[in-house]
Amino acid sequence: MRLATRTALAAFAAAFLTLALTGVVFRGRFTDVLQDRVDAQLADRAETAPILAAIAERLSRSELAATVSPAQVLVDGELVRLGELPGEALPAPTGAGWETVVVDGDRWRLHTIEVRDVPDVGDRTLVQLAEPLGDVDAEVRALRRRLVIAGLVVSMAAGLVGWLLGGLATRPLTSLRRDAGSLRDDDPSTWRVGERYGSPEVDDVADTLNANLRRLADETVERQHALEAARAFAASASHELRTPLQSALTNLDIARSERADDTARADAVSLAHGQVQRMAASLAAVRTLADAEFADPAWFEPVDLAELTESVVADERRRAPDAVVEVVIDGGAGADTAPSVWRHGAQLAIGNVVRNALVHGNRAGAAPHVRVTVAAASVVVDDAGPGVPVGDRDRVLGRFEKGAGSGGSGLGLAIAREVAGAHGGSVEIGDSPLGGARVSVSFSR
Repeated sequence: MRLATRTALAAFAAAFLTLALTGVVFRGRFTDVLQDRVDAQLADRAETAPILAAIAERLSRSELAATVSPAQVLVDGELVRLGELPGEALPAPTGAGWETVVVDGDRWRLHTIEVRDVPDVGDRTLVQLAEPLGDVDAEVRALRRRLVIAGLVVSMAAGLVGWLLGGLATRPLTSLRRDAGSLRDDDPSTWRVGERYGSPEVDDVADTLNANLRRLADETVERQHALEAARAFAASASHELRTPLQSALTNLDIARSERADDTARADAVSLAHGQVQRMAASLAAVRTLADAEFADPAWFEPVDLAELTESVVADERRRAPDAVVEVVIDGGAGADTAPSVWRHGAQLAIGNVVRNALVHGNRAGAAPHVRVTVAAASVVVDDAGPGVPVGDRDRVLGRFEKGAGSGGSGLGLAIAREVAGAHGGSVEIGDSPLGGARVSVSFSR
């Protein structure tokens, strides 16, 4: 049911109930006024009570008995009826006062007066004056009919006005519905309705709807990114695994060949094993990239970056026992200033940067020299290698991009950049005071 129709029905019901209650009150008051008029007439007639007490018996035997106003006179225990009284007898008077009775379906108003010493001293006579209330009841019924008709007419008029005004009042809501129905653009960022419709309540609904539309647009963008990440994951995995997989299959075919001797078979199996390990490492790296793109906020916790870096450097140093590795803890780093960090991702990012420095941080004939500086929310790795040319510094941060002479997968620095980005930070490559490359990883979530 439309809101304008509801408004019309509400206006009709409100007007009808108001008029009905007013009619009930007014009808009761109108009945009292008419009955007061009858009581006033009976009070005026009460002046004739002594006369009726004196001549009631003689008057009842004369032709004038039917011409007087209705009355009953109780004389010496005998009831004398005068005037046009109902066929069914009115109740006999028992004492002075007012009374309303129903006789033959009609209401009668009775006023009883006690008359003493008429006609003789010591006499006590009750004179009951009667007046029918039929005219009063007829007027009340006519009034009720008029009130019902007037109530229906006024209520219908109120309903019509309510419908018209309801349509005007709901115009802002209609405009909001029209705007919401026109959201057909494929770009979720454009999903908006108006902000002001001339009604505070509708404006609140519009604000809530816009907030939900923004959230829906953000979720749509996230789903699109997730789909793109899935496609990138598949493409990356295919790109990285194609060559080692083909090489592993070739070596396994050699090992199965009947013409190969034991030495050739062992060499082929060893090569195939190394290539399978490379594939496993590449899959793990690609998976880490996917995790970094959609890092869950629940993964983040306060982490002592200095302690974490020292642990990572200790693990990497075992792979290059001849390397010279320095760890410098800046005065702002420590447990008291622990940033909120994705621990596993940070370990991988720092480990990849340190590993690259150990592999490439040496010059011909010299042991690798690496310095790791830890600040409150960043780690800087300097090496003494050949460095990274300025033109290649952005490129080598991409996926599967390798520096000159690198034999890795090209994912180490890409993982570091994705992890840093998940923290709201970045990875930058510059010149090191040791003569090689400086890689700065910042965690500033």
